[in-house]
Amino acid sequence: MGLVWRKTGESWVSDSLVNLKALQEAKPPANEDTQEPPSSKPVSLAALKFTSDNIDMAKELTTEGISEDDRANYIQKISSFVGSEVFEFSTCNRVLYVGFDIEAEELASKISDHNGAEAIPFELYEGTEAWRQLVKICSGLDSFMMGELQVMSQFRKSVNFHRDRSLISPYNSAFFEHVISANRSIRKQLGFTQTTESMLSLATAALDGILDGQGEMKTVVLGFGEMGCKAVEALWEAQQSDILVVSRDPSVSYERNPDLASKCTMISYDDWNTTPRSVDLVISTIRNADPTYHAGHPFPSIGEATLMDFSWPPSIHSSGIRDNQVLLGMEHWIKASHNLGKEWNYEATLQRSESMINTIQERFTEALHNKTKAQFRALIYATMEELAKSWETVPQATKGDVPQLRAFAREIATWICHQPAEFHLSELSTFVANTPRELSQAIIAHVDHEVKRSVLVLNEKSMAFGGTS
Repeated sequence: MGLVWRKTGESWVSDSLVNLKALQEAKPPANEDTQEPPSSKPVSLAALKFTSDNIDMAKELTTEGISEDDRANYIQKISSFVGSEVFEFSTCNRVLYVGFDIEAEELASKISDHNGAEAIPFELYEGTEAWRQLVKICSGLDSFMMGELQVMSQFRKSVNFHRDRSLISPYNSAFFEHVISANRSIRKQLGFTQTTESMLSLATAALDGILDGQGEMKTVVLGFGEMGCKAVEALWEAQQSDILVVSRDPSVSYERNPDLASKCTMISYDDWNTTPRSVDLVISTIRNADPTYHAGHPFPSIGEATLMDFSWPPSIHSSGIRDNQVLLGMEHWIKASHNLGKEWNYEATLQRSESMINTIQERFTEALHNKTKAQFRALIYATMEELAKSWETVPQATKGDVPQLRAFAREIATWICHQPAEFHLSELSTFVANTPRELSQAIIAHVDHEVKRSVLVLNEKSMAFGGTS
């Protein structure tokens, strides 16, 4: 480590130059190497994007609608069956699996076998192609509605879920942090920062078509979670005021959003399922692993009505509707998505994104293939993760700070991993201080101190492995 003087404003202050080159290039001693290096087999991706042809198979694969414990057990069983760590990600329009140290065809074959299915028609990718496809997916370039924001939030939550449940190691977790980092750059350059969620875009467009010229309609929203609330808001914006909201516990749902709930009539599912009523439009946002309404439990008798099912997995099966009811389910939305959301020039945007990803890939290629660099990344991310856990309990952390600290730590880890072997601690302090996150000054100061202290420890370790000062 070198002590240098750097000018800040009108004064000169001492600054430490750290050198992590040895940690980046040399394998730590055996007694400190707790993470086995990867095999020569690649990272693999098996992805199934839903179409009207594979929708039934998709319903069997998706983990949407099941409990977190059940999902964790499912992923653990798949990883055990496959023989390597597997990352699983389900949304309303795709299911994908990322396997580590396994070839793509073997991953797809074992997932098919585990689910008791014939060969599932996955799209397969390996190595950097797997990384590129994940970047495209997370950037909204491969969504129903190009540029939609929801998929990135879902991906982050899935990465955190796997990490918190110890379903993937810190070493493999670092792979996804590079996907997320690339996604930020792509979204910023393409302007994918203010588009709405894909299903909400589809819902709004479909509602406009149904409500146009109809006047006041009798409407029902099943469910009052995030999507249910947005459905109610969309109805109000369309000047519809006769809105019935059905939920498991109306009193609890009311407290979730009192202002919005006060504009509706709130009832329970028992009341909804047993009391006949005349309705024009039903929007379902129910979250269940299996359809709520089917041949054995048909949809209530509500007269001639349109049923818009925005649940995934579907909450209404075609066998459960009556002759005078029209169901707009996932197959309908898949077809509709090809004709909506034209705010982006699709082909031109895809071509531009390929060029951007090529540029980003050049920065990541070495990191994706160099085992010792990957080991260094794992060390940095693991170190920052442990620090973040301690930050959550210090008195400087406010209630608003705590939920952001682990993500902030990963951003710091990404910054460190992207630096040359040598950098000044003042540069790290500048990055920490200039975070766009809304954090208290007290916690930022604490984080700055703790991160620099940890980097100095790593610097000493690097010198012990053969680095220079």
